[in-house]
Amino acid sequence: MLKDDFNRTATYLRIGVTDRCNLRCRYCMPEEGIDFSKRKDLMSYEEIIKLSKIFRDLGIQKVRITGGEPFVRKDMMHLITELHSIFPTLHITTNATLLQHYLEELKSLKIGGLNISLDTLDRNKFHLITRRDTFNRVIDNIYKSVEANIPTKINMVVMKGVNDQEIPDFIRLGKKLNVEVRFIEAMPFNQLDGNKSVFMSHPEILQLIKEKFEEVSKMNDTSISSSLKYIVDNETVVGIIPAYTRSLCSSCNRIRLTPKGELLNCLYSEKGLNLLELIRSKALNDSQLKGHIKNAVAGKLSSGWEEEEKRDDTIFNSMTTIGG
Repeated sequence: MLKDDFNRTATYLRIGVTDRCNLRCRYCMPEEGIDFSKRKDLMSYEEIIKLSKIFRDLGIQKVRITGGEPFVRKDMMHLITELHSIFPTLHITTNATLLQHYLEELKSLKIGGLNISLDTLDRNKFHLITRRDTFNRVIDNIYKSVEANIPTKINMVVMKGVNDQEIPDFIRLGKKLNVEVRFIEAMPFNQLDGNKSVFMSHPEILQLIKEKFEEVSKMNDTSISSSLKYIVDNETVVGIIPAYTRSLCSSCNRIRLTPKGELLNCLYSEKGLNLLELIRSKALNDSQLKGHIKNAVAGKLSSGWEEEEKRDDTIFNSMTTIGG
């Protein structure tokens, strides 16, 4: 098992498979993109599979594939199929722009679930936020994933003055499709990323929901989660993810593997254990690798606030390099 010094057990691994993305969301990266990794610097599929088996042996039960946008990487279904044989509880976070090519295979695999990123229900605003005109395709693929009976959630990054007025519309969409909609606090990682000026906290998001709907009650959910869940009008599940206010750190069970093979204990970690370097050096056997991983997780800090204190926010960091 992977236990830290605060008696938290890591059972959930997020694997970033690429830092590339076909969108240019304003809260994530500049319009021109970032300095994307060269292929040789990324984990190969064989290396991801090798590390995944090691993490399985260490008690990881749930895996989420993230990016960047996972489906921009070639032959992604091969990796998904292999990982699904290792972790039956396999989830994917995607912007759904390419999902139409993979829905039948994902349905056949009985994938654990899709988290689809969508920040607006307005086509023009979608173009403003993402700098791309793929709104209709994303909406169509959301409907198709629901029709295919693939467990689906919609993730919306809330930005004050940009899309916060659409929160009620997203809840109504969740009701219509019978899917959970989750509202995520914008994360001001960098000094000049613009997220500080649009930040809305969990209490502010919740208050807005309560102003628009008569019945809003907190769910008595005992499972470990990154979100606080609410029932709206006695039927629609809504989640709020306090990604920046970090009120759920004390129960965190997540660790991250970046596209470059760096093990991070926290979304706000700046440095971690370079597993890719270790496995490519071939200096360690699997038992020794497991020991290094256990030691790294044991040193997980108590909260994201402690991690952030160690960051240099003058260096631009994109979510795509972290793995979401």
